[in-house]
Amino acid sequence: MGRRDSGAHWHDADYDRGYDPRGGYESGYDSVYGNDSGYGYDQADRRAAAEPGRRRARRRRRLLTVVSSIMAIVGVGLVGGAVYVNSIAVADMLALPETTTVYYSDGKTVLARLGSANRTNLTFDVLPDSVTEAAVAADDPDFWAGDVTAITRSVVRHAFELEGDGVATKARVTVLAWKLDDAYSKADILTYYLNAVAFGRGTYGIEAAAQEFFGKSASRAAPPAAQLTLAEAIVLIAMINQPWPDPDDPENSPGFDPTRNAKAMENSKARWTEIRESMVGLNYLTQSQADALVYPTTVRVEDPKKGPAGVAGPSGLIVNHVLSELAGAPPFKGRSWTEIREGGYEIVTTIDSRAQSLLEKAADETVAGSAMFGQPENLQAAAVAVEPGTGRVLAYFGGHSGTGADFAGFYFDEAVDANGYGAHPPGGTFHVHALAAALRAGVSVKSRWNTKSPQNFPTQQGTHAVRDVGRCPTGKTVCTLADATVASLDTAYFGLTVKITPAAVISAARDAGIDFMWTDERLRQDLHSVDDLGLIAPSKFDTVVGIGQYAVTVLDQANAMATYAALGLRAHAHFLQQVRDGEKVLYSESLPTGGEPRILQPSQVADLTWALSRTPAGALKARDSATKTGVWQLTKDPSQNAHAWMVGYTSSLALAVWVGNDKEEQALKLKTGETVSGAGLPATIYRTFMTGAHDAMKLKPKKFGPPAYVGDEQAGNAPG
Repeated sequence: MGRRDSGAHWHDADYDRGYDPRGGYESGYDSVYGNDSGYGYDQADRRAAAEPGRRRARRRRRLLTVVSSIMAIVGVGLVGGAVYVNSIAVADMLALPETTTVYYSDGKTVLARLGSANRTNLTFDVLPDSVTEAAVAADDPDFWAGDVTAITRSVVRHAFELEGDGVATKARVTVLAWKLDDAYSKADILTYYLNAVAFGRGTYGIEAAAQEFFGKSASRAAPPAAQLTLAEAIVLIAMINQPWPDPDDPENSPGFDPTRNAKAMENSKARWTEIRESMVGLNYLTQSQADALVYPTTVRVEDPKKGPAGVAGPSGLIVNHVLSELAGAPPFKGRSWTEIREGGYEIVTTIDSRAQSLLEKAADETVAGSAMFGQPENLQAAAVAVEPGTGRVLAYFGGHSGTGADFAGFYFDEAVDANGYGAHPPGGTFHVHALAAALRAGVSVKSRWNTKSPQNFPTQQGTHAVRDVGRCPTGKTVCTLADATVASLDTAYFGLTVKITPAAVISAARDAGIDFMWTDERLRQDLHSVDDLGLIAPSKFDTVVGIGQYAVTVLDQANAMATYAALGLRAHAHFLQQVRDGEKVLYSESLPTGGEPRILQPSQVADLTWALSRTPAGALKARDSATKTGVWQLTKDPSQNAHAWMVGYTSSLALAVWVGNDKEEQALKLKTGETVSGAGLPATIYRTFMTGAHDAMKLKPKKFGPPAYVGDEQAGNAPG
């Protein structure tokens, strides 16, 4: 207690304990551990004595004398010292930032912990005696009886960030400690100490340490089986002595984390024994009780790959969307991200831990066994899963780095600037929205379309004529709209867009879930900000919108697929389920009731789903699946692909997958040299995830209904 270890913690450097563990405590008391020593000072007496009222008058009389003496030593007059002391406000001295915890959708599994420090504050009433007694016995045996003791001075050093051991610093610490001791109860001071002190591994406070080192809670409010034992509490308190290894000599001065090395284990056991015997000396334990304690062997080993939660891995991008969404929602609107991170909130997301794990295993290029693993370094995948009917984002992969680019979407950062890179030309996957628009316009999936390739249109002629890679399954140039969908024929869909107008296609896409679209100049257009889409189509988005030239996000595509899966019921894609502050619920998601207007009639949805279910690349075993592939060309060489997609849905789950470049645009090639298409890597990710997620989440198979064949079969641009 009487030293500072390379700045590793903030014990009072000028405190010399000088305490004989067996010397007793001047007014010992009965412990909850069954001490029957006859002392009349029990736990209730101690907690009552924690109130400062009965000693304040004596403190105040002595304070002037102390201030005078100390300031004289450091060369400051009495008046100057008094002015200095009185200038310091102590009302909020003991306020601590607290870790905000982000949970998966079950409300129990931690997704991330946010804040400048990993800390969860506890109040004095829930701190068990095992913790408070071990802390006092280890660091400040005179705490309850003394006026200004070591723990109080340590709190001052932390609250005012006072470093160094010079005379002036010691004087300031002592004066401030007197003022703190006068303003707060002993309970407040000890609580602050136990919430603030470092324990190592990035944890601050006894609760965070209990979770990290033992997977338990330091709160008496937790279920008994989940609470720290006394032996475990002593192990944690022992770590306060040196939370981290000495950077200059980590092998010989490794600290007190017993999992670090043999020397650290030796340090921990020795300190553990010392604290235990000190508790006997203070009559917190009888000798027989102390002898019965066994050093625990259940300290968790630190994960060497563990980075800052919610920052280092894919979950970091999820956290960004969560904070962005929360900062725009009451009662958090206008609050900074920092306020949210350090507010001690409990945020329950929509992310399903099972689905998230499976999506990362399927799409993360750093995960062995994923479709992307071992492929050329320029290749990047992004994928989003959304629950039909609710809009809940169940899984989100925007990239491996939580601090890097977001390839699946964008969010508004703390400065309210759009941040993210997740908008890409959707190519043939936008046929889905053109098909929905056609059905709304009364065009049948049996209508016939000219698929001669290349094909000239008024706006696309000569070298810019519309071309197809594939051909109609019948081998003819006249193709039904359903067959053109399976074959992903741009000639048919360009002709369709000419007939029903680009505005109709954009309207259907917007109604389904495409909130934003980017122009060729990479300018973002909020589609909901325009009442008359004729004002932006075709002026900003012309007929090529029907074949997927204009960028949209993977997140929006996934939400749109969820709308079709929900039989036309549109929900808002979101990451937030609930936010709590203790027992108080501050925010809850708003979900569709089911009675809202649908973007398509049931018969129209049936035809759209039937057409999409015929795509062979998206077929799933034992489950009906409606999918659409798509690619978009390399700007410098239209014969090469720069973007590849697969979007689709079952009755229970919707998914959008994109594969493209992580930096500058170049041709998409597999490690074998083959061209990446929508039926390749994106389809593999789709099938892998959808199969695993349905099984893991126990989603029951549900058959699609038969087509209704609604609309005009004569509405095409080719003869019957």
